[in-house]
Order: sequence, then C-alpha cells, then structure tokens
Amino acid sequence: MILKQFTAMRNSGMEQSRRGGSLDSRVNDDTIMIEINGELEPFIPLFLENIRADCHVLDELLQRGDLEEVENMGHRLKGSGGSCGFDAISELGKTIEHAAAARDRGAVARACRELQRYLDRVRVIYV
Repeated sequence: MILKQFTAMRNSGMEQSRRGGSLDSRVNDDTIMIEINGELEPFIPLFLENIRADCHVLDELLQRGDLEEVENMGHRLKGSGGSCGFDAISELGKTIEHAAAARDRGAVARACRELQRYLDRVRVIYV
C-alpha cells in the first residue's frame, strides 16, 4: 500500500529530480532503483543489511506482542531511511510506528512485509 502511494507520488513529480539528489525510479515491476550520493557508498550496504535484520526483529517482537518496542523501531526506521536517501523506508517506518501505537498488529505485519518486499527489490546506483 505505502509503496503504491510512494510510486504514485514519484510518478506525479513529487519526488526529487535527478539533479536534486536521491531519486526513486522504477526500472520494471520487480526492481526499484535508488540513486544515492557516491560518498555514502561505504555505508549503504551495511545500512540495508541492518534494516533487513530489523525486519526479523520486528517479526519476533510482533509475535511476542511487544508493540511498544515495535513502535520504537518504527520510529527509528522513520528517521534513518530518509537520511540515507531511502524515503520509502521512512514512510514504512512511520506506518509501523503509528500502527504499533494504535495496537493494530495486522497493520504492523502488513507494513513489515511491505518493507521486506521493498528491500528485496531495491537496487542502489551511486552517483
């Protein structure tokens, strides 16, 4: 859901242009290409690895019913995604945070699955 909304925003011109920095652009139905400043290249692979690990932790927390910690992790995702050029991670983090605060386990689970799908599809181009 969030990725569809994000794609709609991007396609409507609300996302930054190539000249403006990071740019999410769809290459095909399976791949999402993200342009990232080349100075961040040493950090991005570890960042994405950590986000993947966070997905597993979120699943475990959700199974245990620890929505308070899920909310905290969603907040951290919200802050870290955009700072590294991954606006969709921030949006999904926000969704996770708000769903956990509302104690909506189903919405948290859906957002976590969407985050995992995003990570499976995203490819980085350093510019």
